[in-house]
Amino acid sequence: MAPSGEIERNTFDRVLVDVPCSTDRHSLMEDDNNVFSKSRTGERRKLPELQLELLLAGIEAACPGGEILYSTCTLSQIQNLGVVEQAVYLARENRGIQLQVVDLRPLTHMFRKTFHFAPDLPLGEMVIPHLAANFGPIYMCKLRRLT
Repeated sequence: MAPSGEIERNTFDRVLVDVPCSTDRHSLMEDDNNVFSKSRTGERRKLPELQLELLLAGIEAACPGGEILYSTCTLSQIQNLGVVEQAVYLARENRGIQLQVVDLRPLTHMFRKTFHFAPDLPLGEMVIPHLAANFGPIYMCKLRRLT
């Protein structure tokens, strides 16, 4: 789904917004095309703006009662919590869309023996990489569109 242009508004029951991000794991393990290289500083700084546009497009594409899952593969609070907080605010203030954050603790409980989750995030859940389970990071926040 394009961040601008024609958006299918109020159409989908479920929307996955898996945004481009700073991909912390790949950036640590690869030198080629690393988003943390000096030549890509401008691109990296613009990621939260692009992520916000994509999430807002996903929110608009969801119908009232529909759910939107926002996900990244970064530990960055700006790209995770910051984008979600801004999107919830802008959807309400600029578009009249009310959103509710869906509690994902039942999911984290179900997978607590498989993945290591960050404790007590204010919004969403995050799989933290650790030696016993070589997976992550993955941030996810589920929103329900009320209006």
